[in-house]
Order: sequence, then structure tokens, then C-alpha cells
Amino acid sequence: MTRKLVPILCLFVALASSLPALADRTDIVVMKNGDKVTGEVKGLLRGKLEFKTDSMGTIYIEWLDIEAVISQTGQSVELANGQRFFGPLRKSENTDMVSIETEQGLVGVGVMDVVAMYPVESSLWDRLELSARVGFSWDKASNVGKYNLGASARYRHPKHITTAEFSAEATTVEGDNDTSRSNASLTHLRFRPNKRFSGYFGNLESNDELGIDLRTLAGVGYGWIPIRSNNNWFMMMAGIDVNHEIPVEGESETNLEAMGRVTYEYFRYSDPERSFDTTFTLFPSITDFGRWRAELTANMNFEFIEDFTLVFSIFGNYDSDPISEDIESSKSDYGVSSSLEYKF
Repeated sequence: MTRKLVPILCLFVALASSLPALADRTDIVVMKNGDKVTGEVKGLLRGKLEFKTDSMGTIYIEWLDIEAVISQTGQSVELANGQRFFGPLRKSENTDMVSIETEQGLVGVGVMDVVAMYPVESSLWDRLELSARVGFSWDKASNVGKYNLGASARYRHPKHITTAEFSAEATTVEGDNDTSRSNASLTHLRFRPNKRFSGYFGNLESNDELGIDLRTLAGVGYGWIPIRSNNNWFMMMAGIDVNHEIPVEGESETNLEAMGRVTYEYFRYSDPERSFDTTFTLFPSITDFGRWRAELTANMNFEFIEDFTLVFSIFGNYDSDPISEDIESSKSDYGVSSSLEYKF
């Protein structure tokens, strides 16, 4: 059923074809050792400033190694408490402060409080993060082959984040039926004051093990980000969704569900650079009272060469009352995989 999700994968091809816009590189980064670098601020995220230069290309500088950033271009600066300021950056007399020239005047914020920064007029490409991954395993003893591929795109804006993800996995066993699972999702988070946000999400899923030919889901939610720093992100969201399920065998159903989700992300820029993220989602059914579904994903990432990352993934799915009438369908599906990821 992976072919049903192919149109979603086209989203990533379209995004990857976008061309970066040219801009004057007149921003200045002053390092704590006294060095100065001239270029263009592309953004600050997860404790690293992305800075594009003419002579060295794009470089990534640890935020704690920077004394000052001077930019004539309007920047959107986000703090750990959820506040956002817009304006050019000026050199501060206090090296522990970042000075922002806002419409209301010069505002100073603590360096350690800054968790993200983007040029206000940056192009689509500058705000877009793209990655693709592929994995394969096989052993002679069991003659089992497993293949997985995936892609993700994240668009960051000072006021919202949009994430699209696609994954597919196929397992082949000699003398038995092949099985597959695939998933495509789209999430849009719009930031509100006081670390709050409103969320919109959609999902397409196919899973032979659970007896799901195609599950289509769309919903809305509201959430809170109590922890957001250069190393940690913790998010909670509650909402409601409608899903339409087409089983491998049996009649299709449409259900109304409640939704609760927690997400945690950890990043560390050392040698090697590494990160960890996990999401747990619970779907108690409203129209089919007593039925509930749960999903768990976890990823551990280790960058061993620039832009190349080794990814170890764990997934789990559970449905207390599957609608499929296929006797081979199961209530649960879980597994582990490894893959190689490239970041564009």
C-alpha cells in the first residue's frame, strides 16, 4: 500500500527544488577570541549559528563561543520563555547581552536566553531543513530482508513551524508473504504567547501487521512548551481528530478520537554531534468508546561525517480493538531499524 503514499513523497521533491535567494553578506560575528567574520546570518538553532561567508562557505559556530552578532538585516530573536523580538542586531557593551533595535527602542536580552534566530526576510530555502535516509539489512540464516527509507522537511518561521515526514518499510521472507508499513504526516504549530501554541495535524498510514490498508487522519490541538532551550525541547499537546480506516478485510469505519501527545528532543553538539527525540501519542476513541490506540517513536542520531548521520529508530503501535477481520492481523506492531541519513 506504499504506492498510495507516493504523492506525499512528491512534496519533498518539490521543496528540494527550491533555489536559495542571494543576499548581501554584511553581517559580522565577533568571536570571544577577538576574531571577526563577515557574512550572512542564516539562523540560530540548537546552540549553533549558521553563518554563510564568501571565502569559507557556510560555517556553524557554537553560540557560546560568540561575543557579539551585528546585523543590519532584521532578525527574529526567540527567547526560552517564548518571547520574540524583531529588528537589527547591535553590538552590546555587555558581552552577556544581545542588543536588538526594535520599533519600541533598543532591547537587551541575555545570551543564554536566546534559543532561536532567523532573518525576518529570509528565503524559503533558508528556513527549510531537508533530510533523506535509507537502510537495509539481510541475513543468510533466516533469509529475511528488511528495507526502509524516509524523508523529512521542516519549515521554520518566527511565528510557526511546519513539519512533513514520510517513512516506509518492507520486510521480505523466503517462502512467506512480504509485509510493509508506511506513514506520511504533516504538522503545523502556530506559536502563541506564554509558550503556548495551536496545532494542526494530518496523517496517512498503511500497516499490514495491524491489518490497515489505509488510515486517514486529520485533527486540531492546543499545547504548551514548558522547556525549550539550546539542548532540550519538551512539548505537550491535547486535541481531537477524525480518522477514516480501510481495513485489509472488513468494512471501513470513520471515528472521532481524542488525542494526547508528548514530545521530547535532546541535542548535543560535541564530537560526535548527537541528538535524541521521542514522541508518544495516545488516541482514545470517542465514538467507539473503550477502544484506544497508542503510538511511540524514538530516534537516536549520530553524525559521523558532516551532513551524514547514523540513525537508530524504535517504533511501536497498539490498537486495543482493530477493525480488520483478517485473522492474521495483530493488535500491536513494533520494531527497530538503522539507516543512513543525509541532510541537505
